[in-house]
Amino acid sequence: MIKKDVINVGLIGLGGMANAHRKMISELEHLYTGAVCDVNEERLNHAGDAEGVPQEKRFKDLEALIADPDVDAVISIVPNDLHAKVLRLCIQYQKPVMSEKPFTLNFDEAKDLAELYEQQPIPCMIGFSYRYVPSFRYVKKLIQENKIGPIRHMAVRYLQQFGSPLFERPYAWRFNKAVTGTGALGDLGAHMIDSARFFVGEFRSVSARMETFVKMRKDPNSGEMKKVDVDDFASFQAVLENGVIGNFVATRNAVGSDNQHEVTVYGDYGTIHVNCERPEEINLCIQNETGEKIAFKTEKVPAGYKKNQLQDFVDLITNNQQQGTPTFYDGYQNQKVLDRIIQSAESGESVKID
Repeated sequence: MIKKDVINVGLIGLGGMANAHRKMISELEHLYTGAVCDVNEERLNHAGDAEGVPQEKRFKDLEALIADPDVDAVISIVPNDLHAKVLRLCIQYQKPVMSEKPFTLNFDEAKDLAELYEQQPIPCMIGFSYRYVPSFRYVKKLIQENKIGPIRHMAVRYLQQFGSPLFERPYAWRFNKAVTGTGALGDLGAHMIDSARFFVGEFRSVSARMETFVKMRKDPNSGEMKKVDVDDFASFQAVLENGVIGNFVATRNAVGSDNQHEVTVYGDYGTIHVNCERPEEINLCIQNETGEKIAFKTEKVPAGYKKNQLQDFVDLITNNQQQGTPTFYDGYQNQKVLDRIIQSAESGESVKID
């Protein structure tokens, strides 16, 4: 049913990631799942039943959900090739939206959206979820407090194992350029880029290399081998604001790494290391007051750094935007950096980012 005095959310895309968003919605008193949408009828009815959504608010067509006057805001968790379409429709119908990353399939789509958005802005949040990991939020504060002094360089890695031959992962949409745009770069690299922007600032130039290790995968439906036309591995060196140098590696072929997104920031007076797999602690290396030998020590994240990602979405909708909320602008800038990385990998040259 549709509720009054809350933000009735239309949830588009009911795959695995939707479960995390449904949980986040349930934790906030100002959000309520009032409509759902998916082309898969089984998923549609399963989520609809679980959330108590009436039949008339269960949609197979995403525009019908966005256009519904009872839907106050949209949360979109669709494949990459639909990101721009959802954002365009939300601008058209003036519906606040939280869309998953990457921002769009490619930068041409991002530029077209930016022109529309400037004419008809809406509350728009992009799902750079690592901004909401307690340890990442704590590191952000330490950097703002100049805990390790001026930052000189950083190392960022995002390692997963599922693409390795060991696991015989079959062909799926994530290996299809027409649907996903890029492979490890857009899937994992987008988060690395956002973490660097979150901690340090804007990118100025990139020099990159991209590789496809497993060039053919078996189609689970036909049994035939299909060509993989996206990257399994992307690495790049970057220069960021204030001359900070960054080294970045993203791969889905790292056996032993489940979901390992980690950042090390090096300053004149110390180093901070954070890993998303340890969300409640960081590694910190600074000179202490006793003057003892400098060494890394594990530090627990203090209370108060845990935050529901969708609380920032609520605040954005209600004109109470919080500092650090990833908005339309962050999505656009992220996609620009992705585009320049691709340019660099294809040309073999360093590419500036205006």
